[in-house]
Amino acid sequence: MNKTLKVILPLAFIAFLLSTTMVRADYNVTVGNTFDYDVVASNWNISSGSDSSTGTGFSFLEVNRAVGSTFTVEVLTVDTNLGVDWEMTLGAATDTGNNNPFDALGIALSLFLPIILSMGTISWNQTAVDLGPGINELFFLDTEIGELFFQLTNETFVESLSDPNYVFNNVFGTFENSTNVAVFVWHFDMTMTSGTTNLGGTFVWQIAYDQTTGQLKGYYMDMDYSGSFAGIPITYQFEQKVEEVGYNLPGVGGFIPGFEWFIAVPALALLGGVAVIIKKRK
Repeated sequence: MNKTLKVILPLAFIAFLLSTTMVRADYNVTVGNTFDYDVVASNWNISSGSDSSTGTGFSFLEVNRAVGSTFTVEVLTVDTNLGVDWEMTLGAATDTGNNNPFDALGIALSLFLPIILSMGTISWNQTAVDLGPGINELFFLDTEIGELFFQLTNETFVESLSDPNYVFNNVFGTFENSTNVAVFVWHFDMTMTSGTTNLGGTFVWQIAYDQTTGQLKGYYMDMDYSGSFAGIPITYQFEQKVEEVGYNLPGVGGFIPGFEWFIAVPALALLGGVAVIIKKRK
């Protein structure tokens, strides 16, 4: 089995079981609810071989938007089995989407985003890089499935999936749910060495959401990986921070006293944002 899939598939399978066996999803927002979000930081720096570029700001409907922009998310429909349909508005532009229990599968895969990116080399797309990363569109979490998933896995489980090609230097997760807003943090520091591939770096993900409604309060992502894949030098550096207007994410950086171990939540939409510039070489 492909070594990358050997690491990823067990957690993906857990997420799939959770998302398909829950009889009722747990979304407690109401049609017509609106939530405003500030894009506090957003940029990436990507290189592949001799190609490199930096995208400052973020992409929305294939248009570059400035850091500091505010967008609004409105709840269109709510179904306890199908999830939440929403509309995202930025200025005069609108887009629609859905969050549902199957997001758990994307969450599981996203936990290993640096490995997923290393599965393919970058087929250079200057336009896509210049637009910047897309917004993470996990605006509404199924709180019931999410909490079960977080509690099923921990850093020991992650490390047990590895083999000599993967070295987990510092992997940990924290979970604080003593207030109405639950905060998750995931830290992933790994190197992968196999043949002509030698890649390593750090990945930090933080997300906060309302435990009653499942509504996103904010998220922060920082990733810094570099090395070579199949002999091709590559780097990918990302930073993005989005907060609901009036909410401030707590600081990130190491342990927070009183937190429990868990695996946290980089979101599915981040994969979508990266997919426009990443594809597997034939």
